[in-house]
Parts: sequence; C-alpha cells; structure tokens
Amino acid sequence: MDLLKTAIHLSASGPARETETGVFTQSYTFTPDFVGFSGHFPGYPVLPAFMQVLTVLTMAEEIQRRPLALISIIKAKFRMEIHPGSEVTVQYRERIMKGETGFEATLTIGEGLAASLLLTFSERGHGSV
Repeated sequence: MDLLKTAIHLSASGPARETETGVFTQSYTFTPDFVGFSGHFPGYPVLPAFMQVLTVLTMAEEIQRRPLALISIIKAKFRMEIHPGSEVTVQYRERIMKGETGFEATLTIGEGLAASLLLTFSERGHGSV
C-alpha cells in the first residue's frame, strides 16, 4: 500500500489548499505509467474506484499529518471514468458522523464530476491496517 500512496503523492500538482469554508483541494495528474492503472484495463486504462478512495485517504493523511484507517464507505458514486493524463481535482471537507470522523469528497475532471464519496476514518494506531 505504501507504494501506491507514494505514487499518488508523486502525482500531485503542487500543494493542497484550504478554502475559507474548510474545504481542502489538491490536483493530481496520473500519467499512463501510474501504477494504479496496472491491469485496469489493458488497452483501455481507467483509474479504479479503489485508487480514487486511496487518493482521498492519502491526501487526508498528508493534510492531517497522521495515519488514517478507512472504516467505511457510506456512499460512493462513480459518474465518469478517469483516464491517464486527466487532471483530477480532489476536494474534501471533514464531517463528524455518528461520532466518527468522516470526509465528504469529490473528484472532478475537465468534463465534470467524476466521483462523490462519503467515507469514515479513524486514526490508525500501531498494528492497524
């Protein structure tokens, strides 16, 4: 998993920004040789849903400066395919949902909204996955 997170980090197009309303924004460009496209799908590469969720997690860990563990995916809508070379803008804001830290996130490409996610996380302790 560290290899994937490192690849995501290296795909960032500059530092993350925070808006006045507490929304964090980061842009990524995933090149054709990005490990996340490997095998998904030969001849027609598409960024897998797992990699989209992992991008939000990686971004949040970098901003929060602490390791996080995914607890649940409350809601996920994948509306558009993300292909190599697309600039992907990830936005998220923190929410507390039923006592758990959650993130409401979107992934946007030039054509519009690619995905919307509602995820819960906890701080990852020693021995957590």
